[in-house]
Amino acid sequence: MRVHFRRIFVKTIANVPRKGPALLSCNHPNSFLDAIVVSLILKRDVHFLARSDVFRKPWANYLLRKLNMIPIYRLQEGVGNLDRNNETFRICSEILSRGGLLLIFTEGNCVVEKRLRTLKKGTARIWFGAMEANQWKLEIPIIPIGINYSHPFDFRSELMVCFGKGLQFSDLKDHWYNDNPLAIRLFNERLTAGLENEMLIIPDPKFDHGTEVLLDLKRSLHKYPMFQTYFFESNRFDQEDKFLNDLFKDNDHQAIIEEASRTGIAIKKAGFRPGTFSKEISFWNTVLLSIGFLPACISLLINIFPIWLTNKALAATKKDPKFRASVMLGASSIVSYLIYLLISLGLMFVSWKFIFCLFVFPWLTVLTTVWWEQLQLRRARIQEHLWYKKSPDLMMKLEMTRENLLMQSGAINLSPAEGA
Repeated sequence: MRVHFRRIFVKTIANVPRKGPALLSCNHPNSFLDAIVVSLILKRDVHFLARSDVFRKPWANYLLRKLNMIPIYRLQEGVGNLDRNNETFRICSEILSRGGLLLIFTEGNCVVEKRLRTLKKGTARIWFGAMEANQWKLEIPIIPIGINYSHPFDFRSELMVCFGKGLQFSDLKDHWYNDNPLAIRLFNERLTAGLENEMLIIPDPKFDHGTEVLLDLKRSLHKYPMFQTYFFESNRFDQEDKFLNDLFKDNDHQAIIEEASRTGIAIKKAGFRPGTFSKEISFWNTVLLSIGFLPACISLLINIFPIWLTNKALAATKKDPKFRASVMLGASSIVSYLIYLLISLGLMFVSWKFIFCLFVFPWLTVLTTVWWEQLQLRRARIQEHLWYKKSPDLMMKLEMTRENLLMQSGAINLSPAEGA
């Protein structure tokens, strides 16, 4: 996680009970990665509902069930299979009855976007079923979770995970018995509001590109410790949520977003990314690049095979890029740990003094990743200077447009730094 993500912001994790049952309801923007990040941030065992077609092969069925995954059968997998969900719901009730955590992606399928889609009925059916099985005596809060990626497909993106306040729907008990569809509709309406409170929302797909450029420009104002990955109880989500709300309240938001989209294209054509364009480089950038050169070279030699194999695996995701980040994290993790284990065991055969390598190698990779990232910032700054000499008018225009966009969108008024 520390290698794949540049920064991870976790908000109000205390809303998840430390013990006892809870139904975790989550948006679904990034395939298998969503379940991985929630389970690793929480320090409790989490059971997941996953689409049934990935359980078809016997070895996959065995492995996935060992990883606390439960198959859910969807209409597109055959009408005849839908009755098998009764067994799935029974298993879910058992998990909640014995005080477990159950995670469900209430939208049903994965779509990479900053919007919440219409909720399916499954979450409501599981919750009402579990309450019914326990004669409505067990308290099962529903925790809305918002997962927000800065760039879902990219290595070293940023992640924000927001845990909302637990919701209770016991007042819908009579509706559940007397008017089942109404109970589910009211359940989903309240849960929708709870989930949207924990998500960054871009209301219309036509605004996606320009708004993402504005978010990147705004993020370039932040300053964070170089090696810190996790930020608990950070106000980062609240800042970006306010930024988007203010942006779309403004009647001129369409003009601002269209200008941002054109600027983003121009910055990209010049060879930069909006988030790194004109970003300040600290003194510690030079220090790290100097003292981290040799460790980075050693780590790159160790990781050359995992990098190659991960890139080969990523080639298979070209037709369906929503799996890209999941494959990247999964393949690189598995291969890297196998390589570390083999190298460490080999060194221990030489001498037990080398046992420390088991602990050093993973952190060496973290160091190298940060070193490489700082090198790219330095490269971008050098490239900017070269462009200033080659085409000063263009660069000045881009920089002025960037400042104007930040001021017009309100981003420049937000705090540029956050306490560590």
